[in-house]
Amino acid sequence: MKNVGTFDQIFRGVAGLAFLSLFFILEGGLQYLSFIGVPLLYTALTQQCFLYRLFGMNSCKVKS
Repeated sequence: MKNVGTFDQIFRGVAGLAFLSLFFILEGGLQYLSFIGVPLLYTALTQQCFLYRLFGMNSCKVKS
């Protein structure tokens, strides 16, 4: 079940790409910070967030 809305999806996608690009900018141990982008991109692509589900949150618009 999808629980990530459109704005949230776009924000996570852009933030995920920004974090992943840090891999090519940072050096040494700081490069591992770039892997924060992986779960952000995953949730943006699948529109499913485990933490939202755990806490019963939903940023999708409700269809009536």
